[in-house]
Amino acid sequence: MKSLIITAMGYDRPGIVLEISKVISTYGGNVEESRMAKMGSDFAIIMMVTIPGDNQKMIIKSLQLIPNLDIRTKLTNSVKDANFQEYNIVLHGADNEGIVNVLSSYLAENSINILEMNTNLTPAPITGTLLFNLNAIIALPSNINTESINIDFNTLSKKLGVDLILEKCL
Repeated sequence: MKSLIITAMGYDRPGIVLEISKVISTYGGNVEESRMAKMGSDFAIIMMVTIPGDNQKMIIKSLQLIPNLDIRTKLTNSVKDANFQEYNIVLHGADNEGIVNVLSSYLAENSINILEMNTNLTPAPITGTLLFNLNAIIALPSNINTESINIDFNTLSKKLGVDLILEKCL
């Protein structure tokens, strides 16, 4: 079995997930991981599927036949590194420019890999002011001291005017 990453974007309409999953199933593939979201008037999908090696070309060719979608594929390896521990980052606060840039800069400078990140804006309950919400899963090298990260997060939290929490994944 091979692992294939599929990304698809296009104007949102009912049936996109059905069309893609039908192609994958028709050729013996299996969806292992996926993220799907409507953003603006478009729908975006990223998924990792396992496929029998001899069906790779047919799956890719058939996916390209789905109308009104920009579809890209890439072979990948599905591996987890045991030298890392997964942690959650939860951030909430007033929306201001640069939050993702400041946080991702800190993570990169400390060799911390982002495995998954989701952000959105929600109105505050009473005032309606937009609040920025970020949830991320990161991979910490086993030699990194989480206490020093928490100290740094406290500094970043004050700088950005947000609440920033690091939690070990279960």
